[in-house]
Amino acid sequence: MELSKVIFQKMLEIKKYIQGKVVFLGVGNSMRGDDGLGDRFIEELRKSKKSKSSQIYLFKGAQVPENYLEPIAKIKPDRIFIVDALDFGASPGKVRLFKEVGPQSNFSTHALSLNFILDYLRKRTEAEVFILGIQPAQLQWGATLSPEVEATVKELVNQLS
Repeated sequence: MELSKVIFQKMLEIKKYIQGKVVFLGVGNSMRGDDGLGDRFIEELRKSKKSKSSQIYLFKGAQVPENYLEPIAKIKPDRIFIVDALDFGASPGKVRLFKEVGPQSNFSTHALSLNFILDYLRKRTEAEVFILGIQPAQLQWGATLSPEVEATVKELVNQLS
């Protein structure tokens, strides 16, 4: 199945949750290849018309998403999407929506685990909280986004816009 069909199917799943106040929190390290996809997603979504909605809030959490947890809680969102590179054993660029991550997916360049962030946001906001995980191709220092992940990020933003 071609990339745009796969992304479109995943976006149909995600779009049903884009109601009310919605937060997208990008996380990761842009100096480590595909780990920077969360912040790239936020940058691209900011450029799109969808981000102009008064109900969509965008945060570039980079390596310190914990710095944005209280500002996010003050918004009182209905839904929160944490966008991150997540190794779930699929082909590079594959997208999955998670409610939590298992111990096998604990790769992280952040100080706090994703599960801690998920739990904290759920307790503070009563929002539905998801991880929008994208399978990375490479995470080497000094690398840029892989072509597969770059294409996925752009297609996700296009489908959301």
